[in-house]
Amino acid sequence: MGRSVNYLKNALQVSYFQWPVFWNYDEETGIDQETDELMDAYEVRQDIQESIISEYPEYSYSKKWDGNETSIILTGYCTEIGLSEYFGLATLSIRIDENELAYCSEDEYNEQYDTIEKWINENWAKISQGYNQYNKIGTFSNGENVYEKNNK
Repeated sequence: MGRSVNYLKNALQVSYFQWPVFWNYDEETGIDQETDELMDAYEVRQDIQESIISEYPEYSYSKKWDGNETSIILTGYCTEIGLSEYFGLATLSIRIDENELAYCSEDEYNEQYDTIEKWINENWAKISQGYNQYNKIGTFSNGENVYEKNNK
């Protein structure tokens, strides 16, 4: 698979996944079949938000932009979680919310940053569960990325 999709600036973790599509029931075969029609962004964003908040209740809904096509959909735990989609490829990404650390002294800032970074690394697999279908394996000189299916 090759294409590019944006994610949060300064993201510490990024998960790549296929944007959900609608399914139709084929009465002839009796089988649900995937369509080419992408699900509505509002529904997908809401599903992601609700699944994360159910496990991490300190997160709250957010409607901010990080430039380009990345939307910050959740804030909490001194982090921001962003969602982006481009032609059916999507990212879920997380970064430290620098605004939460703005009033810390330099020593406090470094200590808090390290603590939050450790928390992100320990919890990202659970937060992004179900949204980690691809691994980015490289980038061409034209900026196009190359991905492989995640076998985990």
